[in-house]
Amino acid sequence: MIKITRFTLLLFFIIVIVISFRCGKITYTFDNTKPAISRAPEVVFVDDTSATIVFETNEACHAEIKYGISTDYDSVFIIPENREYHQFTIGALVPYMEYHYKIYVWDFADNGPVKSDNYTFHTLHNVISLVREGWNLYAADDFSGAQALMYESYHQNPNRAETVASIAWTQIRLDSLHEARINFTRAYSLNPYLPITLTGLALVAQIDQKPDSAIFYCNQVISYDPFWVLEHNPVISYKNVRLILAECFFQKGQMANAQRELDLVWEENGLDPNIPSTWVVNSAVYNNYETALIAAINYAKDNL
Repeated sequence: MIKITRFTLLLFFIIVIVISFRCGKITYTFDNTKPAISRAPEVVFVDDTSATIVFETNEACHAEIKYGISTDYDSVFIIPENREYHQFTIGALVPYMEYHYKIYVWDFADNGPVKSDNYTFHTLHNVISLVREGWNLYAADDFSGAQALMYESYHQNPNRAETVASIAWTQIRLDSLHEARINFTRAYSLNPYLPITLTGLALVAQIDQKPDSAIFYCNQVISYDPFWVLEHNPVISYKNVRLILAECFFQKGQMANAQRELDLVWEENGLDPNIPSTWVVNSAVYNNYETALIAAINYAKDNL
């Protein structure tokens, strides 16, 4: 039989007090009064794909955070446990992106929701977002700025084929064809299946007056994805590939093949080798079909 002494009771109460102190006070209410957010939400940690947010309520509450890249808040994170101090981490975020979020809380008796204001945070860059933002600058014709961001990505991971190929595209636009040729070749050695690399190699081969090599690389792109579009810059796509093919076939004297590739990109070109009245491109009239065809190919490159 256990004998309970005054010392045992005193020790028990000390332990209870210590545990209560360490766990903190949690207030549960059963009335119909809505809770309050007593400490505004704060982002205490953020990296390229996640963020940790803390806030406090004046009583035990369960909570939801609605978040997204706009105030439509297309994602929800639920905290089902009732507590006063709330800390949670949301993941799978897009690197280098501004996010909006809003807190919703209900107390133990389900009074609520009480909503916070809209808050924002910004995720950090990583190798993918640096290239993405670089392509945004490329689309704005800031090729030097684009290259600088892409090199930041390269310094973080020099063996990422897409980054190396992206740098090569900026080098073409900055008249550094030799460096572009080297980087496209290196990107190909890292990953021989990337359309962005194969298209770049085809373009360089075309510039170098090597139509057979250009046709080889173009056919690889088409075989992998006949409607490929560069995610970060839709201006670079299967249309470029088809037009490179069209020009290379033209250089080889294969007019029917050149016309076929042009038709796949610009069906409304209307050219017919047997009907002189169709040899018109953008209101310009041509005396022979071949001249009209190359004019149509060049027009498509600049306008489609």
